[in-house]
Amino acid sequence: MTHIIDLYKKYRNFILYAFFGGTAAVIDYVVCSILIHFAVFDKPEICSLIGNVCGFIFTFTTNTLLNFKKHNDYIKTFLSYASICIAGSLISTLLIYLLKSTINIYVLKFLVMIVVCLLQYFLNRKITYKN
Repeated sequence: MTHIIDLYKKYRNFILYAFFGGTAAVIDYVVCSILIHFAVFDKPEICSLIGNVCGFIFTFTTNTLLNFKKHNDYIKTFLSYASICIAGSLISTLLIYLLKSTINIYVLKFLVMIVVCLLQYFLNRKITYKN
């Protein structure tokens, strides 16, 4: 049991980041899918961006306050995190725009999210939440 606790302590940030990121990805995907399904907007790129924003709000709040427990420099942290998320959203939107005619939009959104989530984890770990 102590081995499991030691592993958790060692990888706590990654485990929580993955959990919060996974939850944010679900929020992003569900919001995007609902907007596409009900044809709220005629462009899937707009639906994707709205899903990105919803996921961003959740993951920024949980990672900042609960995971990395940053209780100061909120503006600096927010700007760094937001910059990385905006870059991720731009990449996501561009990939969806370029590939939407070649693959099912729901599968495409899922695959793009995996790539962007991994990229954002490494950038946020190295830049936003560096020790």
